[in-house]
Amino acid sequence: MNDQNAPQTPPPPPGQRPPAAGQTSTGLDPKLAGLLCYILGIITGLIFFLIEKSNDVVRFHAAQSIVFSGSVIVLWIILAILGMIIATVSWTLGSLYSILTLLVWLGLFVVWVLLLIKGYSGTKWKLPFLGDIAERMASGQRPA
Repeated sequence: MNDQNAPQTPPPPPGQRPPAAGQTSTGLDPKLAGLLCYILGIITGLIFFLIEKSNDVVRFHAAQSIVFSGSVIVLWIILAILGMIIATVSWTLGSLYSILTLLVWLGLFVVWVLLLIKGYSGTKWKLPFLGDIAERMASGQRPA
């Protein structure tokens, strides 16, 4: 059932492969681009958010990277100020607060690694609350 009259697409030039389905406007593999959105947090998130126009999943991961990283920065500032206040009140409370803060940062590191893995999976995986903000941001809607 090979039709000789059917138009055939020419093979790609030597050394190049045909564009994959769902290719990004950057030319990167969508899975790699999703992972790279999270590597340097807000920096790579902004870069991919501004240059990626065609792949919705990559735009979502870029937006989620921006929102997550921004939240981590705000949390860092709040915990640092609170830590200074607690440390001036009591050395013992300051020490306990340091341990608590360390556990928070460890948890955030685990979430970041999970985001890297989910970004590389090529699917949308939303963080609670922050993922909804990122989804609206990626689709161009104003946050409610």
